[in-house]
Amino acid sequence: MMEFFLFGSIIRTMMGKSSETTATEGDMEDRISSLPRNVIDLILDRVPIRDAARASLLSSKWRDVLAEYPHLRFNQQFSNSIARNRLPSEFNNDYVHIVNRILLQHFGPILKFVLDLPELHPMRLSDVDQWMLFLSRKGVRELTLDNSSSSPYKLPAYIFSFSELTYLKTSRCIFRPPTTFEGFGKLNRLILVEVTFGSSVLNVPQLVILILRNCSGVHHLNVSAPQLQKLTLYENDYLALDNYMICKKLAYVYLALPNGIQQHRQGERISLQELFGCWNTLTNAYLDGRFLKHLAAGIIPERLPTTMDCLRQLMLFRISFDLDQTACILCLLQSSLCLQKFEIWIESVADNDVTVLNYLEEPSRMNQTIDGLQTVKIRYFKGSKPEVLFIKLLLACSASLEKIYIEEDEKLRLNERLRIAKELMRFSRASTKAEMMFQPLNSAST
Repeated sequence: MMEFFLFGSIIRTMMGKSSETTATEGDMEDRISSLPRNVIDLILDRVPIRDAARASLLSSKWRDVLAEYPHLRFNQQFSNSIARNRLPSEFNNDYVHIVNRILLQHFGPILKFVLDLPELHPMRLSDVDQWMLFLSRKGVRELTLDNSSSSPYKLPAYIFSFSELTYLKTSRCIFRPPTTFEGFGKLNRLILVEVTFGSSVLNVPQLVILILRNCSGVHHLNVSAPQLQKLTLYENDYLALDNYMICKKLAYVYLALPNGIQQHRQGERISLQELFGCWNTLTNAYLDGRFLKHLAAGIIPERLPTTMDCLRQLMLFRISFDLDQTACILCLLQSSLCLQKFEIWIESVADNDVTVLNYLEEPSRMNQTIDGLQTVKIRYFKGSKPEVLFIKLLLACSASLEKIYIEEDEKLRLNERLRIAKELMRFSRASTKAEMMFQPLNSAST
């Protein structure tokens, strides 16, 4: 950290230097230049690239350092510093000119490149394409391209020739590889946000983490990722799990459907048994209520044919406790023999759904067993009958249970909270250690 402040001091001195201070400036430069190269790189990691570029214009030593520095970050801070006190037309010209100058003065590999693309005139996007062409010859391993403009940016074909990529993150882009694209052989992390897909075959044999958020055209995407361990599919316009059913190393999933997704955009229905029969290596699962309904195809068993022996944490959100969701939840809880933490976020509940109430009140439900479960957190608890009966089941069937945290919805009145708390406290418990803790949601930790 001391080196960072020292470097900032040198830049300020150099930017305001006069002929009378040349000798002093040289001494101050040497104090940094004599540092080990890895320390200099750490300093540059913390200095805005525009400040470093200014210093390089005034010092031949720092010009060489920056020209060889393998991490370039043209982030939002960079574009904001250029946009200050400039008209949009001036910003477009100056932004492109400054990036061009920094790239053209660079020699050697660029291992990490970050570009937060600002609002540019469409004519200027050809310059961005040329930057990608330049980078394709630089051995880039980590590429972040976040598009902050109002229009999506079409990824040029050059990006798909980055053979050394291990990390790729893009947002608000059009992803359409050329037909000759054979995949990213070394990629292990891929994050795509608000990306529109054309016909895309993505062969990523080393991929470990895949995140698709709010993407469209997902039905055009065909992924082969046999080493995948973490998968996030969040509110994309289409749900197709076939590509991921064969991922035998999958340990983490986060799956959520957008509101109002049409049945024909959910792909072929996969049952609860089929999915978790393939994903029996999961340790963490985060599922939304819409996805649970998608899984409720046919008869839902009390237990899965293959138990989830590795699952340690299960979080369910947007839960309304309809019959499909309730049956899926109880099936997952009984099939996860080593589950330790269970968290549920309640969206809305029909208080008098007779089918759900009858299902939860069946005498056989009280004889079920939920093994291993130690901690339960219920958020946005509204005090409805299905919620109360569900807690009753958890208490009666969980012999290892230690704590249930109930975070009450802020709309729940005080007298209702007291009444419900008294009712819950009277329920029998399979675990002598089980405790219930009540807390208003607005004062609870998030």
